Amino acid sequence: MEFIRKSYIIFILAIIYINPAFSQDFTYDRKIGAEAANEVEQMIGVYPDSALTAYVNLVGQRLVNALGDSPVEFNFHVVDMAEPNAFALPGGYIYVSRGLLCLINDEAELACVMGHEMIHVTKRHSVKQIKKSIIPGILHIPGAVVGMFNSNLGKIINAPVSIGTELFLSNYSHKQESEADKYGVKLAAEAGYDPNKLAIILERLSGDVELLTGEAEKKSYFASHPYTPKRVENIEKEIPGLELSQKQYIAEDKNVLYGHLDGMVYGPNPAQGIFDSNIFRHPDLNLAINFPDKWNTVNVPVAVGAAQPDGEGQFFFIVDNTNATPDSLGKAYAEQLEKKFNILPKENSELDINGFPSWMVSVNDDSGDQPINVLVYWIDVGDVLLNVMGVSYPKHAATIANAIISTRPLTDDEKQNITGLFLRPASILKNENFSSFSTRTNNTWDEKTTLLKNGLEADLPLVEGQVLKIAVKEQYFSF
Repeated sequence: MEFIRKSYIIFILAIIYINPAFSQDFTYDRKIGAEAANEVEQMIGVYPDSALTAYVNLVGQRLVNALGDSPVEFNFHVVDMAEPNAFALPGGYIYVSRGLLCLINDEAELACVMGHEMIHVTKRHSVKQIKKSIIPGILHIPGAVVGMFNSNLGKIINAPVSIGTELFLSNYSHKQESEADKYGVKLAAEAGYDPNKLAIILERLSGDVELLTGEAEKKSYFASHPYTPKRVENIEKEIPGLELSQKQYIAEDKNVLYGHLDGMVYGPNPAQGIFDSNIFRHPDLNLAINFPDKWNTVNVPVAVGAAQPDGEGQFFFIVDNTNATPDSLGKAYAEQLEKKFNILPKENSELDINGFPSWMVSVNDDSGDQPINVLVYWIDVGDVLLNVMGVSYPKHAATIANAIISTRPLTDDEKQNITGLFLRPASILKNENFSSFSTRTNNTWDEKTTLLKNGLEADLPLVEGQVLKIAVKEQYFSF
């Protein structure tokens, strides 16, 4: 499950600090890196394209070979993230997003970005990277009660929210970023890649942020993130002193490179479910859910849910133990509430939700300053069992309950109308202009976006045989 709203982008961050007491022993790095990598897989998701991942890994291993003796074993992954991003976790976990790959037009650009991230690992910079936290902490429910039978759901409900219109970027210091730039381009050059390409991809990333936000990057743009023109200036000073190793690229030209990207999802991934306004549709699970209007929705691989804007309520769906039944889990939960916490459910009953066998347990908690309502559901939707938990002030309980019981199978029309945008390479025909090219190829990007994604200048004419990558709207068939 993944959801990225056009009006805001959700990045959920955790701060992982490298403990200086461990000196150059990378045992600690590997331990916390492995833990954080598990969180990335759960909360962002690894993009399921083995061929694309293999290509990225080949580029990464070429950099590893140039690095020589390494204190860690590097792992390279593509994350199912629509935003252009790359990040490193301690212990050698390097991630590039499919959003970043959409901007790559030369293998050296990818190599320079990956080399930069590898330096963050080898230099043991503090890592402030991606771990999911979702919900505001205004409501205080005992964690043992919330997550008594489902620790994953308990963690999600009790975590703080991070929702905003800005892009959350890695909070390395300017010095650390400059060091990663300096040694990253050196590593790329030693691996046979043009080090000038780091400056080029940084400028394209800055342009993509401008397209996304509608505002040009300013010098004050996120004080912890170095200003791109200054980074470019510093990188260009390093280039003359580098010796480039002459090697053939793995993807020797754009045709080959774009072939690796062919079919990659652009934007929200329909395989993870997609929101259309407040209606969530998941083709692979054959589900539709009506979420409350104007609530902040969140969709990550392990959960989909919503938070009331003022933090007065939230609820989440996750996949639970598929070998159990709603009644067995519901009854056991109610029994443990009474046995462990001396809490009697307000409701504890079987119900049918649009043909799905279900069980609901409702609990009122009056121990705090204000009463809090907890709703827990188990819904058997066929191939999977959903566990749903809602926590709110009483005035929002009915809204949450109505959303949960709206869970239903997709209609035939809904199944056929679920679409996504997919990256496709296309060649320019003789005497073709941008308008005729886009019409013929069903390119959904406007001219400015197409030029940016392909690293082209606006004043240059299109040339017959020139290959461009475009975004094409296609049906998503999962049935």
